[in-house]
Amino acid sequence: MQIILPSILGYEVVARDAVASLARRCGISPERVEDVKTALCEACTNAIEHGNRSDPQRKVQVLCTVDEQRLVIDVYDEGGLLPMLPHKPVQWTLEQRASLRGMGLMLIVTLTDEVSVVADPDDGTCMRLVFYRNLAEESVSAS
Repeated sequence: MQIILPSILGYEVVARDAVASLARRCGISPERVEDVKTALCEACTNAIEHGNRSDPQRKVQVLCTVDEQRLVIDVYDEGGLLPMLPHKPVQWTLEQRASLRGMGLMLIVTLTDEVSVVADPDDGTCMRLVFYRNLAEESVSAS
C-alpha cells in the first residue's frame, strides 16, 4: 500500500488510519495497532517538520508491505537530514518527560520492533518501522 501526503501537519492522520486498518487485517493485536498508529504519526510528523521543513510542495510517502512475519512501514521525505535514533532500551530522563517536543524519536524506538533511517538517493530520507506479526496468536485463533 502506498500513500502520498503533502507536508502539512494533520495529514499524518490519513496515513495513520489507513495503516491501522491494514495492521488489523494482517492480524496485529489491537494493542500493537495503537503502537503502529503512534509510531507512524511520529514518523510522518518528523518527515513533515524536519525532513521537508513543512514545505507543502514537498511530499511524504508512506509505503507498507506485509509478509508472513512482519508489517514494514517506510516513511520517505524529500529532505536529506538523517535523524539520530536513540538506542534500545530508551532511557527517559525527567527533562525529556517534562518537554512536549523532541520525544518523537524516543517513542518510535520504544514502540517499534525494529527501526532504521537511511538516506535514499531518489526519495530523500527513509525511516523504516517494523512490527512483527504475532503468528502464535494467528494459529490459536484459526483453530
